[in-house]
Amino acid sequence: MKKFISGLIVCSFLTLTSIAQVSNTWSVKFSDAITTRYTPTINAMTSKGWEYSNTIILHGMEKVYNNVSTAAYLNYIKAYVDTYVNGSGVITASLVSLDRIHPGISCLFLYEQTGLLKYKTAATTLRNVLVGPSATYSKTSNGIFWHKLAGYDNVVMLDGIYMAHPFLAKYGRLFNDAAAMDTAINQTLFVYSQLYDPIKHLIKHAWNSDHTDTWADPVTGNSSEVWSRAMGWYMMALVDILKYVPPSHPKRASLIAALANLAIGVKTYQDATTKLWFQVVDRGTGLTNNYIETSGSAMFVYSLKVASDSGWISSSTYMPVAQSAWTALKNTEIDTYTDGKPRINNFAPAMSVQTSAANYVQATLQPVDCPVVSGTQHPHGYAAILMAASVMEFPLITLPVHFISFTARPLDDKIRLTWENGDETDVDHYEVERSLNGNDFTVIGNTRATGLAKYTFDDNSNPVNRTVYYRIKAISIDGSAHYSGILPVRQKGSGASLQVSPNPVLDGNINIVLNSIDPGKYKLKIVNSAGIIVSTMAVTINDDGNSVISVLLPASAGKGLYYVQLEGNDVKMNKSILVK
Repeated sequence: MKKFISGLIVCSFLTLTSIAQVSNTWSVKFSDAITTRYTPTINAMTSKGWEYSNTIILHGMEKVYNNVSTAAYLNYIKAYVDTYVNGSGVITASLVSLDRIHPGISCLFLYEQTGLLKYKTAATTLRNVLVGPSATYSKTSNGIFWHKLAGYDNVVMLDGIYMAHPFLAKYGRLFNDAAAMDTAINQTLFVYSQLYDPIKHLIKHAWNSDHTDTWADPVTGNSSEVWSRAMGWYMMALVDILKYVPPSHPKRASLIAALANLAIGVKTYQDATTKLWFQVVDRGTGLTNNYIETSGSAMFVYSLKVASDSGWISSSTYMPVAQSAWTALKNTEIDTYTDGKPRINNFAPAMSVQTSAANYVQATLQPVDCPVVSGTQHPHGYAAILMAASVMEFPLITLPVHFISFTARPLDDKIRLTWENGDETDVDHYEVERSLNGNDFTVIGNTRATGLAKYTFDDNSNPVNRTVYYRIKAISIDGSAHYSGILPVRQKGSGASLQVSPNPVLDGNINIVLNSIDPGKYKLKIVNSAGIIVSTMAVTINDDGNSVISVLLPASAGKGLYYVQLEGNDVKMNKSILVK
């Protein structure tokens, strides 16, 4: 199964940084604290069931997992989803709001990680609630989803764009579903056109299509204020949707333009003293009781960092904004709770659309911390700090030309190269280069940039019985050159294999023998018959394609049937073992 990613080269952070350094990141500290504090699942914190309050935290943990591959995080996410999704993929929960669509993003993540069909089935159920002939979800007269079905008639909120539309975009990309993708894009852009303030480069909280709510302007139906977290939800939705929008999509440029405009507002209204943002973003200290709000601030950090790394906004302009805010969050808004683990402070509690700026900062809606000794535990601070930490502590590896994928695979008597570029606006042509030693490359072919961004090239003269190296050189209109990663490929030989010994396993020790595996980085998992991962590790296969790995099963792994799985580089191998 293809996993869609941004950037040229994906490498395990643990190969670059020691385990000690990784464990000292806020990404890991908060993830470890959450999995320890709230058991058996995150719902022990929120009691919200199948709802965004849980999965916004798990989605942040997912992004940490993608950098550190800690099995405990994956199992924690899986335990929550499995509480509500049975073995057939049926969701045992009501789906009466966009807040209850958000868990679909965790279903897609688990489908990518495990390949279990039930997660795709659950995600498809959520997709069908919103899109297609069987869709039942309520919409405004012009087709925009209500935020909820009870008490929110004809109300569209920025919050709801984050809850549903990145899920639809990812579903559309994974399963080639144009209807899901277009729904995500069209509704996101409509909300921008309705609520964007072109003078301040900010975006208002909500819209009431029939203009009847007490907070709605009688002419436009818009709410009056810019709430930090609502704008944060929307900007995170924009960057997350853009990850999955094909370069050839006619509205991709409009999404990037919306993001760039909002980045201007975020930079303009960053508080000069604290380097963070106020609860009512554009009111500053002029609004009585207005306060620095950390969840929206962390969401802005995440959005600016991803957008800068992806080339959608100027890195030189906006990375200093993100970095100064991240430093402020770490230095002033994180402290230690009574259990010795970290706490995030000063974020807005849950709230709906307010009638005035003063109501956003009224006494009952003053900032909260998480965790707190007693009372409601609000999830928003956790979610936001995990999102910001996941990109600020584990920076993406990017270049001005953004390859989504690059593969080189033996095919009959040739080597087939395929690559896909995320944005080739400035690309003139590509050159295909080959090397026999990985250092000295020669050009073996070229192709003009067509705007379609996906290309295939066949090398019919690959030397037999040796490793050959390939890379793609993108030549920009201005003459500058940018390179893909280097891929080693061997001509077809005896065939790849994964063997396990002894089998059955008697003492917990397993020897895993890999032969004729394409060089590269892989993830090795041991999964029990219930689909729970009991062990995971990063594996690097060198040019000879062979490796022997010894694994000791954890003491908690009981007797029964297990599966050894190797994944990576479009390879997915599986071997069953019996533990006695």
